[in-house]
Amino acid sequence: MTQAETTMGIGTMRGQWPDWLGRLWVPAGIAAAAATIVLLLVVAQSKSAWILLGAGRGFVPEEYYHVSGFVLVLATSFGQVAGWAGGSALFVYVMTLVGFETTWANARIAMSLVYLGLAVLPLTIFEIFFGQWLLGIPRTGLEEYLAANYPDAHWLLIQAHPVVDYSLIPLALVFLGVLWGFGGRAQRSLVLQTILALALFGTSLSVALSLGIHSTLAHIRL
Repeated sequence: MTQAETTMGIGTMRGQWPDWLGRLWVPAGIAAAAATIVLLLVVAQSKSAWILLGAGRGFVPEEYYHVSGFVLVLATSFGQVAGWAGGSALFVYVMTLVGFETTWANARIAMSLVYLGLAVLPLTIFEIFFGQWLLGIPRTGLEEYLAANYPDAHWLLIQAHPVVDYSLIPLALVFLGVLWGFGGRAQRSLVLQTILALALFGTSLSVALSLGIHSTLAHIRL
């Protein structure tokens, strides 16, 4: 292969890779840091809840259950974001196989559908598995028990629980609104990309926290 052919091949590859994808590490880094800080604050304010969950029981000392809970929720959040990115790319690829063009509109369709799956599917499966509604597992005396013995856990499991669950609605409105309301500007604007990343990481964190809250409620024995 000649040098000219090599240069042409590299140029072709660069042409197939949208420039805006190479800049996403900035908004992604900002959103990842924000999600980590928010989770740190939540765990710091609700240590008893994570002790009740007992993530890593048998492997992690009890005094570090809040640390293992933090790691578990954070890993779940970041894993969901990675799943959204991979799922969106796969969805776009499948669309091209059935005849769709690789356009920004089709990419937004793929990203939107995978996003809705990210926000709805895990909680739906979880709720079906435990046979309960989204807002928790009703149990007589649970609120009083937590308020008397674990007030910080009561704050997260009872008071903040609906806020965590219902936060998915405004987060979805922001994500889908920016994605569809600003057209191609979302490909070029670092500010819009950061808002999208914050909404995406926020959604993943809310889902992971909700799963953690429900798991904790399921582990409590009165």
